[in-house]
Amino acid sequence: MLVHNQKIDKQQKIKNSREEEENYLNLWSYLKRRYPDTDLDSKCFYDLVHIKANLEGPRTLRNYKNEQASVLKR
Repeated sequence: MLVHNQKIDKQQKIKNSREEEENYLNLWSYLKRRYPDTDLDSKCFYDLVHIKANLEGPRTLRNYKNEQASVLKR
């Protein structure tokens, strides 16, 4: 039982890692396309989020379903 739980935990960590990397790459590529003059090299995910918020202003969640949220600019 313990081995099975460890295997599930390891699979979940791998899945989370892939999702984090995908989120980072999606945000990075979005910012690079939209703001090509902004220096994004060697920025961490939270720096990219901060840059996006500064460039586009605050946003609020409008709709949340199926683990995806759309946003509405204030």
